[in-house]
Amino acid sequence: MIPDLGFVDAGYMAQVVYTFCRESGERFRPAVGRGAGQQQRQYYNRPTQTGSIVRYIGEGYHGNWLPAEQLLLIEVDADHWKSWVHQRLIAPVDKPGALTLFHTVNPNDHLSLAKHLTAETKTEEFVAGKGVVTRWERLRRQNHWFDDLYNACTAGHGCGVKLVEEELPEAEPEPQPRPARAEHSGYAGFSHMPHWNGHELDRWWKKHQW
Repeated sequence: MIPDLGFVDAGYMAQVVYTFCRESGERFRPAVGRGAGQQQRQYYNRPTQTGSIVRYIGEGYHGNWLPAEQLLLIEVDADHWKSWVHQRLIAPVDKPGALTLFHTVNPNDHLSLAKHLTAETKTEEFVAGKGVVTRWERLRRQNHWFDDLYNACTAGHGCGVKLVEEELPEAEPEPQPRPARAEHSGYAGFSHMPHWNGHELDRWWKKHQW
């Protein structure tokens, strides 16, 4: 199977990753995670516009052109996409946006993956000038498959894979305003009908009064 797009973690042995991506073509892009909980503790700074360096802006990721390497480096908001992954994992399997694991006859086959996916915990803290910041703190060193999964989800988003939105119920039609009531003042208007007798006048009044 040939992937449409793959992100290769360039946070370790970057030059080796750059060389591999250059040799493998545009299907593979070097990527680095930025976030409050990352090892370098670099916050993700989302650019507001594209230019000669920032070539693409996505949801919680963007592509920076590296002239010296002749490569597009993908910077990913790791805290955002790790939260996104866990939201998919806790979603009911019969609801839109649920992420399920591969099928296996041995439940223990999922154990190693589960340990990686739970190797970090989500916390929130207030940072002056930034407000409430979400960060993922590492509990265990073996979190590599968690990194792989959030990068794969980010790459999928870059290929156009989006969440399926639930069908919204059709809005009920707004009630139409009632026509304005005619204002009747006593027997006004009857001066032009002097030949009506009392019974005819009474029937007309009962028919037209509100």
